[in-house]
Amino acid sequence: MSVRRIYILGGIFTLLFVFLAARTAMLQLVPDRSLEEAAFRQKVSGVGVEKIRGNILDRNNIPFTNREVKYMALIKTSDMPLSEAEKQKVFDAMGMDVPDGLTTKSRPVMLKISEDAAKALKELEPDWISVISSLERYGKDSLARHVTGYLNRSDQVGMSGIEKAYEDILKDSAVFEIGTVTDAVRDPIKGFGYRLKDWSAGNGLNVRLTLDYHIQKIVEDAMDKNGLSGAVVVEDVLTGDILAMASRPHFDQNAVEKYLDSNGKELFNKATAAYNLGSVFKIVDLAAFFENEEEIMLGDEKDDAADDGGDLGWTGSTNDIYRFFDGFSYVPFPFEDPASSLPGYGRHEFTDPDSYYCSGAVDINGLTFKCYSYYEGGHGSLDLERAFALSCNSYFIELGQRIGYRRLVEMAQKFGLGSRTGISGQGVAEAPGNLPDVNAYHSRADIANISIGQGEILATPVQVADLTATVANGGIKNRVNIVDAIVDKNGRTVKKIKVSEGHRIISKETADKIREMMEAVTISGTGTEAVTGYYGGAGGKTGSAETGTPGVVHAWFTGYFPAAEPRYAVAVFAESGRLGGRSAAPVFAEIARAMLEKGY
Repeated sequence: MSVRRIYILGGIFTLLFVFLAARTAMLQLVPDRSLEEAAFRQKVSGVGVEKIRGNILDRNNIPFTNREVKYMALIKTSDMPLSEAEKQKVFDAMGMDVPDGLTTKSRPVMLKISEDAAKALKELEPDWISVISSLERYGKDSLARHVTGYLNRSDQVGMSGIEKAYEDILKDSAVFEIGTVTDAVRDPIKGFGYRLKDWSAGNGLNVRLTLDYHIQKIVEDAMDKNGLSGAVVVEDVLTGDILAMASRPHFDQNAVEKYLDSNGKELFNKATAAYNLGSVFKIVDLAAFFENEEEIMLGDEKDDAADDGGDLGWTGSTNDIYRFFDGFSYVPFPFEDPASSLPGYGRHEFTDPDSYYCSGAVDINGLTFKCYSYYEGGHGSLDLERAFALSCNSYFIELGQRIGYRRLVEMAQKFGLGSRTGISGQGVAEAPGNLPDVNAYHSRADIANISIGQGEILATPVQVADLTATVANGGIKNRVNIVDAIVDKNGRTVKKIKVSEGHRIISKETADKIREMMEAVTISGTGTEAVTGYYGGAGGKTGSAETGTPGVVHAWFTGYFPAAEPRYAVAVFAESGRLGGRSAAPVFAEIARAMLEKGY
């Protein structure tokens, strides 16, 4: 071997020696977390892994989750007394039986205990049991359950709502393990004590919603007080943020399994489901009329598919009578009593929107549509404002004929009816609702139906709240949001989710006219029970929607407050509530009063 090679080999061995010496020194002097954890895991028997999920917060960082304290008893088995009597004494004080198989050779045991049991242990102070407090994910008074969703109890994975949509964000906020040092055969070594080890600090992230915790509570309290089965949505008029969303009946998030086969639809979020709309659609009628008033009154109906010559697509008898109603009175409908027997009955030429006579029914190509005022002899002479305040179906059926099918559907589309609002992209599933095909062949009867929100029209309470907010906002439609941002443990924004944008869909002049008429509804129309008293008044619209199922009529009230400077839009849906003025409007009033009293 040459001298050169010897030098090279010597250099290599020298470098290896220096590296090994440096590595040894580093291991001894610089702690390595991964090696520490590996060594700890080899000699520690763990129990009671506690997965702490990230919180779901309101807009002010008030938590909807992890609000209630829960108590756990850590039984340090290696330190237990040998006397069964001593053990029994402690468990008796806790109101519990001694667990089976509890020996000094056992792994540490974690038991969930009551608050009273925790107090008893703190008084006795046994050195072999420690009380550990943690947080319960859901409490008995949890709010916004249909929004936050729930977890699979076995693996604590999000199964619905925000819990599911943001599982990757919420799942690993922190993981803790309590363990004891063991020998080679994994038996606890007495005297080495117990350790709480944080194996994963997690990302420490939370999801912040646009919901307001206190407004949400006001809404849910009002629904429960009034026994409302349905939904309520509160939207910020100026921003499009959903401030409250509630559905009834609701469910126990800690026992979801008992609702899986229930017929009560407790897990069903009615705030984002689509329902027959009824007379709330008359807001759309007004918008379509005011935006096109000149052309409409000149006779340009913008509809080629329908004409006065016949009822296209109708296959029933011309003696059949359609019944629709709204407002404050309802009288059962006898098919044997034709509307044509009424004095002054018939098709009234709609030439002046401020001069119309309602006889209680209107004939459309041989079909009779009844106003809810039919058995009272009709509403008599009406102008547009009074017809809207009293929700006169006869008036709006005739107005709809002049507006035209296409204008009505296109205006509804502008307001967002028939389309998802966008909150489904933020984790809350929603139905799109439904509108008739604007290009479909249709009849005058079809126009009559859509004019009063019947037929194919379906809408969600979220869409209705947004419709109202758009009018209250001067005709500017904002993007609807329910999630604000992903935030860290200090509330600082990590990722913005909320999208702030808005665009004008109707003129401010049109919006102001509609607002004036909506305020007349609460002053002297069908929505007087929505009056908020001395708090500044409100504007709104009642609705009663037939469903196609005999005797099942849904009720609506949607409105805004305060009247002078609208800030909040509230849609109340009362399932099978029949009359919006009686079942939904009072809930609106209670919510508005409570919010204003609390300074909102």
